[in-house]
Parts: sequence; structure tokens; C-alpha cells
Amino acid sequence: MAGRIVREDIDALRERADALAVIGDHTTLKRTGTRWKGLCPFHQEKTPSFTVDPTSNQWYCFGCSEGGDLFDFLMRVEGLDFVEAVEALARRSGVQLRYEEMSSREKRALGEKSRMVEVNKAALAWFRTQLYSEGGAVARDYLKQRGFGKQDAERFQLGFAPDEWEALARHLTVEQGFDREDVLGVRLARPNDRGGVRDTFRGRLVFPVIDVRGDPIGFGGRVLPDLDYGGFDPPKYLNSPEYRLYQKHKVLYGIHEARPDVVSADEVLVCEGYTDVMALHQAGFGNAVATCGTAVGADHLRLLARYAKRIVLAFDGDSAGVAAARRAFDAAREVEVESDDRGGFSLRVLTLPDGKDPADFVREQGVEAVRSAVAEAPDVVPFLVRRVVAETDLDDEESRLAGLRDAVDLLGMEPDPDRRRTWARSEVAPGLGVSLEFVQRTAARRGVQLDSHAGVARTSGATTQRGRIAPADVTRARVARERALLRIALQQPRLLPERFDELVPDDLGHERARAVFDVLLAAGGPDVDFTAVLEAAPDDELRDVLQRLRFEEPEVADSEAFADELVRQVLAVRLDERHRAVSAELSALHHASEPERLRELLVELQDLERRRRELREAATPEVAHG
Repeated sequence: MAGRIVREDIDALRERADALAVIGDHTTLKRTGTRWKGLCPFHQEKTPSFTVDPTSNQWYCFGCSEGGDLFDFLMRVEGLDFVEAVEALARRSGVQLRYEEMSSREKRALGEKSRMVEVNKAALAWFRTQLYSEGGAVARDYLKQRGFGKQDAERFQLGFAPDEWEALARHLTVEQGFDREDVLGVRLARPNDRGGVRDTFRGRLVFPVIDVRGDPIGFGGRVLPDLDYGGFDPPKYLNSPEYRLYQKHKVLYGIHEARPDVVSADEVLVCEGYTDVMALHQAGFGNAVATCGTAVGADHLRLLARYAKRIVLAFDGDSAGVAAARRAFDAAREVEVESDDRGGFSLRVLTLPDGKDPADFVREQGVEAVRSAVAEAPDVVPFLVRRVVAETDLDDEESRLAGLRDAVDLLGMEPDPDRRRTWARSEVAPGLGVSLEFVQRTAARRGVQLDSHAGVARTSGATTQRGRIAPADVTRARVARERALLRIALQQPRLLPERFDELVPDDLGHERARAVFDVLLAAGGPDVDFTAVLEAAPDDELRDVLQRLRFEEPEVADSEAFADELVRQVLAVRLDERHRAVSAELSALHHASEPERLRELLVELQDLERRRRELREAATPEVAHG
């Protein structure tokens, strides 16, 4: 990449790409009128609710309320960021993107990054070759003992580092022609005391760490039980030292392989070990990743939140695993993790038997047991509360009070008050054998609110689609009329009559209808590109309304006559309401004392009656809709 993508190229690609070909790779589409429909690739359904409009390259699912353009689709279905989606669509469409010019400093930095990636690619190729060499038999035997075959090794591009001091460095500098400083820069070797270098990884099974773009950026190595290390006792696992591309608090092992499954499932399993990831993938859980020798941190969660709303910690079932879950919870609070029903992502914990890791669990208990455990994985807060309860000596009053304080403090870290109260009732009180009132009093003393009596807000009126509220004084017929008019404005603005320009937001009786009309005006009118209309919407809920209207199918084809009739009826409501108001004021007016106001109202009343007559005369005897 040579800088930011030129905006004109992005806009042109958005319009010209083949939506049916791109989306058709992920779901079968069938033509229905002017649209194409298929099963949604983002949620399970039996009846197609996913709709594509090839004329605008927009899509929308009425089942899960997801929608957007082709960039949004690729970001959602493949877990890409925006730039990645643009570049992926350009490659597919055969479009050459232009990039804005970068500064000399940016170019130098880009060149350095490219060299780092190339060095790592060459190292990875060499490690993989060594795995299938005569010396790599010890690594192949270890994989076989752990239940992994060649297919698993190929999927994760495993390799072998011979137990030699500078075999890799010599290969990269002498045979591949890389500068010594480039090899040192990616931490594949380090200087020795004699002015030479020594390889970082020696005598190890090698796990490459691939970033989301598919580039190798670091490595992990495991010692092999059957390899003789002499008098040296090396650490069991060794990870690449950090450098520009490889920062452990930001990278995840297996993310490149897992990303499609993570996006598809909207869920990710986070492990602590490389072989845990491999075992889970082997068992069909392709949405598993692992940290690289460090705890789950805020940056890990920010990365995963791009791809999934449900993050499940699959840590070892010992005290260290519980401590790791607590650290992950602290990191989640840092990035303000929210529950699913508030549009964020939930952090959950896969409950494993003590002393068992995910690889052990899947092999001993089977796939269905793991699938069930993942589905039932509790939220991290009740998980930690249960551990506190389990470690509390209920026969000792001091221990019980200490456990209660710890549990209440954990509840206080949950921002949702409803969840706090639920868990106090379901986990803390029965677990510690105390009353809910005692838990509430203890919480109050510690500054944690549990005893709120705030009820669920209730509103009067008719509940409409997706829980929206329609005012009681707006008839169902009027709501349907306004919805049909706005649908035409968003789908086929060419059908609208000139008198549509006379409308103002207050002419619409439904609150949502007025909001949609406001967005249309802010975007520049119904003739503008739908992308501009979406950008003018102030929030996601209104964008969802716009997308639903944009893709809603009428029972009968819309026509100019029907559009004209709708506008005429909306205007007639305004004139009728004003006519009643003027008539009422005239009736209450003191004619002798307010002659000037009397004349104004009479003139306005005559004008209103004239315009009402014109609308009645303009009414179409028969229209496509009734």
C-alpha cells in the first residue's frame, strides 16, 4: 500500500462492483422481482430474508437487521477492516486503486515493514522444510503422540528449528541474501559474544504467528521431549522477542485461520496454548485462537470485538486459569465491554475440570460435550463469583463474610444494574447461605447498588414492528400511508409528483416517519444516493428503519398514480387539520372587537377550501394500491 486510498476510487468501486457475484459466493440468491433473495449468511434461518439490490449494490436482512453496501458485507462476512474490504473488492473486480502520496518518512517505514515480512516468510518456509527433513522426525513424532497429523501441521504451517546455533541465520543471510540487521530486526537471531549471531529458536517445534492479513510476524517454539539438549534445560515454550510487528499484547495465535469461522459463528474461543487451538480446530471448532505467552489484554479484546460479539475464555481449569479469567475481566472493563443486548460483546468463561486444558477436554469428553459447555458458558462475573463461593469455608463466619465482600465487589464491577441484582439473587445469596437482604445491606455499605426498585418503563400506544411505539391518535391507515410514501421516496423517487416538495416533516403523524423525512431533507432529498441518506441518519436505529424501507417489497408494484395519491392524502390531512383549527378560532372570535383577525382567518379559510377542492379534483379514481 502506498498511502490512503483515493476517495473517488472507493466511491466508484462501491457503485460498479458486482453485488450478485460477491454476495453469491456466500449464499445462493434467487431473483424476486427487481431484487434477489437468499438465506442470510449472518444468522441461521429457513426462510430467506436476506435481500440484495444489484442496482445500488446494497443489501439488507430483515431477520437480523444487518445491511449496507459491499464494503459492509465483506467487513461482516470476512471480518475485514474497511481498507481491507476495499482492497479485497478491488482485487476481485479487477480495479486498480490509487493511493495518495506518502511522505518520505512513511515510505521508509513501509519499506522496513515489507522487509520484515519478507524475512519472516523466508524463515517460515525454511522451518517448514526442516519439519520434513531427517532431523525433523523428532518433531513429527511428537505431533503424532499428541494426536496431530500432517494435515494439522499443514493447516497451521508448523515447522522445526534444528538444534544448531546459527542454521537459520546462515540460511537467511548467505542463501537468501537478507542483511544481517534485517534478521536481527525481526528477532530471529541475536548477537553472540564473539561478534556473530545465534538463532533464537533451536531444537523446537515451531508455531508461526500469522496476522489477520496472512503475514507471518513472529514465532513460538516448544521443546521436544525426545530431543537431547545436553546439560541445558531450556524453557518449555519460547516466543519471539517483541519488535515492531510482533507485540504480544496485540497478537493472537490462529487469528488468520480462525477469522472466517469466528465471523460466521459470531463467537470466538480464546485459549492459552498453541496445541489447544489445534485440538479445537481438529474437533471442528475453527473459531479458536490463543494468546502468545501473555494474558488476555484490552488490545486482544478490541481486536476480537471486530469479529464477534461473544468471547469465550477457554482457559485451563486450575487456579492459574481462574486468575487469567480475572485479568481478562479487568481488561474487558478497560474497553467498556457491554452485554449483547446493549450492542457490545459479552465475555464468558468455558468451565473446564480442574487441571484440564481445552485439548484434554475435547479429547476426553468429545465434541458434543465441548459444544454444550461452550453454549452454557457463564458470564465472567458469575463465573468468578462461583469461584469465590467455592473457596469460602461456609462453616467459618469470618470466611463467609470475607467471601460475601469479595462477591459483592465483583458484582460492583458489572455496569448493568439488572445483572447485578440477578446474580446477587441467583449466585451470592444461595451460594453463601445468606438472605438477599443481607447481601443488599453489605453491598450498600461497600458502595454497590443492588436494591433498586425501578421497574420496567411502560408506554401507552400501539406497539409497532420491532417494538417501536406509534402514538394512539395516529390511525393504522395513516401509518401505512406514510410508510408507503417513504418507501417510494427511498426506492423509486422518480415516481414522486412535484407536489411532494410541498411536504414538511410535521405533515407526517408518526414520529418515525417524521424522523425519516428529516433525514431525507438533510441528505439533500430523495434523489440522492442511498449511501448519503444512511450517512445523514443520526443513529443505528434510524439507519435500520431506512434500510428496511429501502428493501421492503410492496404487495403490488408502485406507480406514479399511487405515489401521487399518497402525497395528496398526506397534504389533505394537513389542510383538514388546519381547516378545523381555523374554524374553531372563528367560532370563538369576538367579531366586533377583533375585525382584523377576522379578515385574516376568513382569507385563510377560503384558501384552505380552495386547496382542499384542488386536491379532491386531482384525486386519481383508481390507483394500484387501495
